[in-house]
Amino acid sequence: AAIAAVSVLSVFSACSADAPSSDRFAGHPEGWRLIHNNDGTDLLANLWFGRRPISVSDIEACVDMVAETPVSTYMMCTGSEFVYYRSEYATMLGDDRGGTRDCGTDSALFNSINRYYRNILKLEEEGTDVVRVALNRAKKRGMEAFVTYRMNDLHFNDVKRPHSLLCADFWNDHPEWWTMDASQGYLSDGALDFAVKEVREHKKSIIFEQLDRYEMLDGFELDFMRFSVYFKGDGGRNHLEEMTQMVREIKGHADSLGKLRGHPIMLAARVPITLEACLDKGLDIRQWLHEGLLDFITIGVHWTGDTALPVERFRKELGADLNIPLYATIDDGGFRPRELFSHGMILGAASHILGQGADGIYLFNYYLAEYNQLKMRGESLTVEPGGTTCRIRTPHLLSFLASPDSLEGRNKSYCLGHWQPQYKVKPITDLPIAVCPDSTAAGQIFVGDKKCGTAQEAILFFRTDSPVRPKIWFNSTEITRFGDDYPETYDRARGLNESERQFAVIVPANFIKHGLNTIEFRSESGSCRIIRLELSLRYGSVEECGYF
Repeated sequence: AAIAAVSVLSVFSACSADAPSSDRFAGHPEGWRLIHNNDGTDLLANLWFGRRPISVSDIEACVDMVAETPVSTYMMCTGSEFVYYRSEYATMLGDDRGGTRDCGTDSALFNSINRYYRNILKLEEEGTDVVRVALNRAKKRGMEAFVTYRMNDLHFNDVKRPHSLLCADFWNDHPEWWTMDASQGYLSDGALDFAVKEVREHKKSIIFEQLDRYEMLDGFELDFMRFSVYFKGDGGRNHLEEMTQMVREIKGHADSLGKLRGHPIMLAARVPITLEACLDKGLDIRQWLHEGLLDFITIGVHWTGDTALPVERFRKELGADLNIPLYATIDDGGFRPRELFSHGMILGAASHILGQGADGIYLFNYYLAEYNQLKMRGESLTVEPGGTTCRIRTPHLLSFLASPDSLEGRNKSYCLGHWQPQYKVKPITDLPIAVCPDSTAAGQIFVGDKKCGTAQEAILFFRTDSPVRPKIWFNSTEITRFGDDYPETYDRARGLNESERQFAVIVPANFIKHGLNTIEFRSESGSCRIIRLELSLRYGSVEECGYF
């Protein structure tokens, strides 16, 4: 890969653990947040420091990387059935019960999980845990401190491997409370069934324990997107009141603790992207808002990312009932597993979210391990072949996510989402677009930039599932200038299947407007489907305006 002109050390030079904290909310609208969610295991394995034995200073350094950005709110995941401390109700991650549990013949997996366990014990000997260290540091550095709890994480719930190191005690002890419904997605048959009162009570016990344990908390998030399986089949709507009662009791406990501690403890939730999908999962969001059970809400997907979340639609669905801030997630998963979003895609997703009326942005697992290891070696950022696109996440990139104004004039890409349904939550997207001979098919891309007409160049990338190359109209004007070398220059040809083709056309910037832009496709011969659609705006060089 080509080497970027800007070194990691120069990008990182603004970061200083001794820099004074500032009021991160100053100058922003009421309700604004930029939220960083860390899944905990990334820090617990000490990936940012090359997997060396964990230390308090390493954890604090990871938080410091985020603290020198506009991030307002640091969320630390505590797991789900596996947690990162010694719990009365959940299982400590990696605890092999005196050597009685293993991973069968998978020694690499055992060693990976055992590393978590060793680091938990090391921190325990020092009288602390990874959550406590991270959140105390976040508070010291001027950020809000939140626990985010995965309501039904399925990473380890494999019904084919019970009683192994991959299975938590409560789950192992109660196979009668598994959904045994494999139709919903990966390991969904091992999901705990929230129709069972004992399951809901068990989850509340863990949540109450964590609220009690972490005295520095400004808030607690219920992450219903990890994983969004709570009932057998389509049974969620039959249990709306039970789920609401669970949230009521959690809110009551948080409020009582807040009074004792002399400051409010907020309650937040991360939920699917439409009200219909929320109800299907047993989540009666409108009722929760009526009762004042939440202080803010975030919409998101499970993992495979969506750079065009339907923020405006969600707002309209709730209407006047939406009386709290609304955020939307930029996920760490790309269009395909581990095909990570590039810098330009992240900025485009942020511009889309804010442009559609969200109060802020939620970053899910915005890992900095690769960046920090490059920094430690004194090496430069690497970019993809072509020299214009970078997929290594950096703290510097976060500095542009605070507002629409900070995003203006940055190179970026607006992409339509094209992920497959995840746990029966369906994407809201025009893709795929079926193009047939002698007919017109269309899709729309939302552009958040208000000064998009000042871009030096605009490139419309589209991918087809066949060699057919259709004609294109952009906002009713035909576009005829193809850029055959652009897919390679901008790393947009990766992952092509044998039958697929990647194309690019050059769109005059003055054709583009803030808001929805319509792209029409017509074919004179042959049919195809448009399976990816992306509009990249180049405002200047990558050195001046950022990578794509």
